[in-house]
Amino acid sequence: MKIGGEVFPAFNPYHKSTYEIHISGCTRKCKGCQNPILQDFEYGEDLDIDTYLFALQKRAKFYDAICIMGGDLLCQDLVEAETFAKVLKVAFPQKELWLFTGAELEVVPDWAKETFDYIKTGTYQEHLKQTGFPASSNQKLLQKGKDY
Repeated sequence: MKIGGEVFPAFNPYHKSTYEIHISGCTRKCKGCQNPILQDFEYGEDLDIDTYLFALQKRAKFYDAICIMGGDLLCQDLVEAETFAKVLKVAFPQKELWLFTGAELEVVPDWAKETFDYIKTGTYQEHLKQTGFPASSNQKLLQKGKDY
């Protein structure tokens, strides 16, 4: 799995300081994709979990949430994706974890539903584009304990 970039700090749509992790690789190929370069599974740098965790821990006092977006974590090798997500959950138990995926909730794996506090579901659909978040009207922001 590769990291295609990061944004820190990010505040929208989280309403708190958030560390965004951009995963490279997506099979969905949404027309009008906001991050088309992140569709490429070869873009970015290989994820070394230990090194990455060390870097995240050094900045931990400056953010309240971590969001994995992309690309799409759920388009990765699912064993690697699950391992990465669960390592983040254990390493940062007090942080909110967010996942942005193009998958619909029905196909989001149980491990992701257990790990993430918020999941943005649904592919971007250019003909349903809207102002603000989410980017298209078919997408949903779901909260653990309330929506799943």
